[in-house]
Amino acid sequence: MSCQSVKHFQKKIGQAPYEFAKILYKYCEGRPRDLRRKNYWLLFAILLLSLTALSQGQDLSQTPSGHEEEDDASLFPQPSTQERTSQSPIRVTVHLSDEDFKQLEELNHTYVTDTGATVELNNIPDADAYLQLTSALAVGEGPDVMLINSSWVRPMASRGYLLPVEFYTSNRADSDTINPLLQEVEWNGYQWGTPADMDPYVLAWNMKALNSLGMTDIPVGISSWKELLSKTKNRGHQQLLEISSGDGYDAAALMGALGTDPLNPSQASLEWIDKARSFMQIDQAEQGAGGAQLPLTISAVSVAAKSQIAKAELRMPEQLYAIYPSLLRSRSYAVSAGSLHAKEAAEWIAYMSSAVVQQEWYQATGKLPALKSLYDDTVFNPAGLPFHLNSLLQTAGTDKDTGRLQAKWDVFVKASGDYITGKSAAADYVEAVRGEAGGS
Repeated sequence: MSCQSVKHFQKKIGQAPYEFAKILYKYCEGRPRDLRRKNYWLLFAILLLSLTALSQGQDLSQTPSGHEEEDDASLFPQPSTQERTSQSPIRVTVHLSDEDFKQLEELNHTYVTDTGATVELNNIPDADAYLQLTSALAVGEGPDVMLINSSWVRPMASRGYLLPVEFYTSNRADSDTINPLLQEVEWNGYQWGTPADMDPYVLAWNMKALNSLGMTDIPVGISSWKELLSKTKNRGHQQLLEISSGDGYDAAALMGALGTDPLNPSQASLEWIDKARSFMQIDQAEQGAGGAQLPLTISAVSVAAKSQIAKAELRMPEQLYAIYPSLLRSRSYAVSAGSLHAKEAAEWIAYMSSAVVQQEWYQATGKLPALKSLYDDTVFNPAGLPFHLNSLLQTAGTDKDTGRLQAKWDVFVKASGDYITGKSAAADYVEAVRGEAGGS
């Protein structure tokens, strides 16, 4: 038998025994009888060799599937049974005042009673709460859920500490959430938090004191503000308004009420502040009932709700807040990227951000709801607080805050505080916030 013939048979080794026998028969057919006997032993040797190789080949062909499973198991290990299970508590860390935290504990108790879930609440009221949270998140020791200042959401999301809302829930009530609040928690095309409440600075007008000055309506526009100041001077009043200094929110609210942008103030608004400074009661602490007898008090809405100011007419510079949502001082729920209980966390957030709970939260804390529907007079009863929203509910929001006021916030706080107290001139304030002197 030639070498080529042997190679021919070797190529057929991988075929089935029946097919191989047919090949041998055809190969021997038609050859001289003596030649067939002479090579008979060689043919059977090749047959035996092919059958042996075929048997080994079949064994080898069955082996990889078993090894593949082992490799897959090593590359993608199954979750350990010792890891946190659905029976483990949902860990919730919040940044609240002691009073607000007590209210949250009551709401959480109701949730736990109704659902049977286990929730572990922890409060970080400290000023360095952001640092404490990010330090824990950086090493994978963060909580499942956080209730934090909305201004923290974007920085945390950009550092990979949060899960996008789209990841853990598909039933969002975005259409009912005040749009500028949503803007605060959006980044890179995703939503990273669920707005919970807001505590913006408002103007609380004592209508009795305002009427005593000869004003029949709340000032709207710079001309009526000038009229108010003129009548205050003519009546010999010592004080017109109470305002704090140092946090920036009060100054922004006043400028917004005057119809100007804090980062691009009009000359008329600056002149009004200069002339009205001697009629201002400037406090370093948050206002309370002390300003209730003045025509105007500028304070956080929660402060107004807890004091005698609640009997006043409240107004919010909505157009300014629509442009700069960070001035709304909102808070939001967020889920950490390392949470093993995203589904349970989503259920807890859905309960806490529901319309019923938000209304109860407002009544207990004075913090305003984040849902548009609760500002419908037929649904939301402010319990004696005559507060209405208009343009803020309609606006789609802008993205100016990210690149302007929020980026200059520290500069604005110092510059506005110095200007309101008279430590600096209008030109100094404008130069600080705009980088140039003069007004528009």
